[in-house]
Amino acid sequence: MDKILSELNENQKEAAKHIDGPLLILAGAGSGKTKTITTRVAYLISLGIDPSSILTLTFTNKAASEMRDRARSMIGDVRYPPLLCTFHKFGLLFLKFNINKLGRSNGFVVIDTDDKKRIIKSFGVDMPISLVASEISRYKNSLISPEEVFKKAEKKDYKAIAKLYEQYENYIASNNLVDFDDLLVLTYKILDFDEKLCAETSERYKYIMVDEYQDTNELQSMLLRKLCLTHENLCVVGDDDQSIYGWRGANIKNILEFHNSFDHVKVTKLEKNYRSTSQILKAANDLIDHNR
Repeated sequence: MDKILSELNENQKEAAKHIDGPLLILAGAGSGKTKTITTRVAYLISLGIDPSSILTLTFTNKAASEMRDRARSMIGDVRYPPLLCTFHKFGLLFLKFNINKLGRSNGFVVIDTDDKKRIIKSFGVDMPISLVASEISRYKNSLISPEEVFKKAEKKDYKAIAKLYEQYENYIASNNLVDFDDLLVLTYKILDFDEKLCAETSERYKYIMVDEYQDTNELQSMLLRKLCLTHENLCVVGDDDQSIYGWRGANIKNILEFHNSFDHVKVTKLEKNYRSTSQILKAANDLIDHNR
């Protein structure tokens, strides 16, 4: 057990050794957050916690692959390893087993952005396809139905987009297609609709970790709350001075107000930088001081 923690500094050890209850790890670039997360996974397993009850979520396949490789080197081969993947990969795995709750077949096909644009274009759109696709994505991630969009739309173009949104949703449902947004939207809807399944899923993943938490959007935050229905063992890692994905729906309030979402949140800061020189850090911090 001590060997697992031996390469961490004191703050990293404090984070890795936290077991039950909500944990917020504030960590800037180069502070060893990936090392801390993967060590925490290994530490939990060393305590006898079932590896399959550990879920670690991140945003890119590259980051997930790096975490899996690092974790595997520390824990070795286990029969049912912890799940380390992107949010959307988790949604895909969940839907493969549960999309039938929505009256859909698990033989669905996942479409990419180009497929989505081709479908919208086939409706005879007389406005930029990218704009329509982007607006539909924004509505879906806000869990706003086509009917709601139409009612709230004041401009003619947005009423037209609402109609295209409805047409698009009907098309993909009737053809058993799932787009990138649906991987999370449909997962959330199933968990929200079926409390028994929600509780079972929460019991299955008793220890949840999220990387780059400052980049989560409202839907991802709501999905995490569903996954924590039966416990509060959520560890989130992020940099509260860094949020560059507001344009795609990221909500910096998720990390700034994390302490309001759970009781007795433990906060740990990883303040030692292993990547940059003191001159670079000073320049960065001088800029960050101007953040609103």
